[in-house]
Amino acid sequence: MADGWDNGALESIAFMEKSLAQRVKAFGIDHPDSVKQWKKLNTEYNVAAMKLLQTDDFETALDLLNRAKQLTTADAKFGEPDDRKKLLAITYNNMSCIYKRRGLLKTALGFAEKALKLESSSSKADNPACTHLNLCAILSRLDRHRHALEHCQCALKLLKGEGYSGGVTPGMLDDFGDDPESSILAVCYHNMAVEHEYLGEFDKAIQAYYKSVEVASQELGEEHPIAHAFRGRWEDAQISADNRRKKEGGARGHKLSEYDKKIMGAGKLGRGPSKATPRGR
Repeated sequence: MADGWDNGALESIAFMEKSLAQRVKAFGIDHPDSVKQWKKLNTEYNVAAMKLLQTDDFETALDLLNRAKQLTTADAKFGEPDDRKKLLAITYNNMSCIYKRRGLLKTALGFAEKALKLESSSSKADNPACTHLNLCAILSRLDRHRHALEHCQCALKLLKGEGYSGGVTPGMLDDFGDDPESSILAVCYHNMAVEHEYLGEFDKAIQAYYKSVEVASQELGEEHPIAHAFRGRWEDAQISADNRRKKEGGARGHKLSEYDKKIMGAGKLGRGPSKATPRGR
């Protein structure tokens, strides 16, 4: 087990496991108290596993996730089918994150695809956008950039829907850490920009980088580390675009679109997008 991990958290999980067994014995598996404790324990398995992942304790993290999987796939069924699908999808997503961190990308891809299939058939899925972004990250590392971009676009469509309120799915580790202050929408625009760059679609990449900075600044504040990081990548993309235009476009009298003029004007080094009214969280 990784040094620094709070053994008290594992002791708490052991207590919750005993508590669930006692409730099932006293009230039965279908009793509301038993179902409530089942959901609580399953969530705790996932949250603890993701904290362990941050310390590279893969063995203990996978052990906890396998316990979560057992709770949702055992012959004795807790809760409603959609509740089980929702919780199992979160577990599969987190398993995918572990295998992705270990470099086992095909295994990670398999678990992420299982998670998406479950979410697609459940009315209670928390946020399938997280799964699409996870798939985007895995496919990008497999050099399947067009497919990765398609998943990013699916995530964007979901995030711009009526149900989006910012933040991340509990227990779901994204590539910027399991930070409750992170913005999935900003990460989505950033990842989209990266895939556009891989595909040689540089104008689209700059536009997506711009949106990532704009959203991160609105949701997190202009001084947030993620907003700073995205602004730096946006500015780097503009410098690269300037260099390409000097080499390739100058002789042809390349004409910028009005949108390009806007974002290039806003993107002088040291400036970010104009500050907008923060989005409600």
